[in-house]
Amino acid sequence: MKLKTEDLLLQQNNLLEHQNKLLEQMNNLLQAKNAVTTPILTGGGIDREEFIENLYNDEMRSGFLVTSHRKKLWNVQIGLINEFARICKKHNLRWFAGYGTLLGAARHKGFIPWDDDVDLIMLRPDYQKFKQIAAQEFQYPYYLDDTFDYRWDLEKNNSADEVDFPMVRNTTGGWPFFDCFLKIRDSRTTLLEFADRKNVNQGIWIDVFVLDPVPPFNDETRTQIFGIEGILYHATFHPQIIVDAINQRQPLPIDLNSLKGFLNLTFRKRGLYLENFLTEHFSDSQYIGRIKQNFLAQKPVRYKAENFNKVEYLPFEKIELPVPSNYDEILTADFGDWHKMIITHTHAQIYSADIPYTEYFKQSAI
Repeated sequence: MKLKTEDLLLQQNNLLEHQNKLLEQMNNLLQAKNAVTTPILTGGGIDREEFIENLYNDEMRSGFLVTSHRKKLWNVQIGLINEFARICKKHNLRWFAGYGTLLGAARHKGFIPWDDDVDLIMLRPDYQKFKQIAAQEFQYPYYLDDTFDYRWDLEKNNSADEVDFPMVRNTTGGWPFFDCFLKIRDSRTTLLEFADRKNVNQGIWIDVFVLDPVPPFNDETRTQIFGIEGILYHATFHPQIIVDAINQRQPLPIDLNSLKGFLNLTFRKRGLYLENFLTEHFSDSQYIGRIKQNFLAQKPVRYKAENFNKVEYLPFEKIELPVPSNYDEILTADFGDWHKMIITHTHAQIYSADIPYTEYFKQSAI
């Protein structure tokens, strides 16, 4: 079933109007401060390979107007994919297109016209190996963001009877601390997520997510381990849940003193311990998925592990991406009828493939 042409055009026009307003806002901000003494940034001088057809021309794709501005964002992201792929090939690590990027490859042979991000996935063992070697591989302008690098480490509190940790109460100082994943960025660009955080890298990014074994398990021992993983996950990302459980004296599958000690660790240390535990207990399972969804979602998404044993390749703009075998089953699990086109809002509001985020903050009034 396809959306009516007039519905597509209406959604497209609304999104285009919103984008134009934001572009105008960015241009105004860039010129507002030091307008007399500071030349206006034109963004020239970055020599990039072109991975998008008609990069500098607007065009209609699936009834949606794709601007050159959006194509230049895509072009940077494919450059990031290529850098990621280079490192994985060098170290014999497997990876796949996932989520919206897999959907774009299968349905559009490239980006979904109204999409603006890239989703890649790895299995836990490859993901952990990638994290270990990434620091020595990434050089400017590439930058690796890890979820666990962006949470304020608040001081501990050795209180009396009830567990009462200030890092549990004060949870406003983070980055996207809801899941385990990586962002690979191009520091020569801007994709603004948080206008009040000038000291963190806000270059254009691609996401790398990780898959772990998820229920159902045939092995009771593995089922018990998964329960422990759930406690550690909540104690890392949603510690108040565990604090409440302790104070209410609910039965937990972890020694109480050990769990209190874990809660007293900084967010970064809790996250590193969680990932080490997941890696140590990774084993073959009939199903794999993102542990966040399996602990929090009402209807968690899971995939057959056997679909990731073989790799296929699909065209994606001017490159090809590795995808799981039987990717139709993967897409159906994620989107249902994935052939049906639904225009959604995008992540990108203020962005530039030419202006570094550092220059944006220098010249903006934010």
